Amino acid sequence: MKAKKPYPALLWLQGKKACVIGGGSVALHRVEGLINAGVEVIVIAPEICKEIKKLVSENLVQWEPKRFSAALLQGASFVVCATDDPDVNRQAAWAAKAMGALVNMAAPPLELSDFTVPASVRRGDLLFAVSTGGACPELSRRIRGDLESLCDIYAPWLERLLPIRAEMKEKLSSSEERKAFWREALSEETMALVQEGKLNQAEELVRNAVGRSWTES
Repeated sequence: MKAKKPYPALLWLQGKKACVIGGGSVALHRVEGLINAGVEVIVIAPEICKEIKKLVSENLVQWEPKRFSAALLQGASFVVCATDDPDVNRQAAWAAKAMGALVNMAAPPLELSDFTVPASVRRGDLLFAVSTGGACPELSRRIRGDLESLCDIYAPWLERLLPIRAEMKEKLSSSEERKAFWREALSEETMALVQEGKLNQAEELVRNAVGRSWTES
């Protein structure tokens, strides 16, 4: 049977609970991302790195200074396994699955993961993510570096479009009308100006499309 492919999704997780098993640099990377998503994070590890200790002192993370036990996972929506001991990671993964929590294996055995965390770059509301399905994480990181320059170009443009989007949502009643408007507004000419950094001229073209839309309505 052909291997199944992962389903790409962005999750809004504010208020959810996550347990991170492990207290080293790998765990830190996951913890930082979870904090940014508004997740209630509990780190389970006898020892933690200084960066996680700082997060604990700032009340951004809870710390259970204990060895892993299944009871510590109660109430977690998902669990990150990030210790340097594959046996502990395996035990935590199976315990989490038994409780209905999703599992991310940030350390071996990676095949027990329910989801992976792609390499990503974010500027404001603009987010680019790339994954090789675990085949070559280093390639994902390289591509992420290429995407950073695109993010720097398009993030300021997105900020300019937000008020226009709100205006057109009120003016145009159907999704088809809105799609047609944006196809015209974000023309090749407009986007070429954006890529050249000429945002004022690009916005003028979009505003012209807004004006035509008002005239036609």
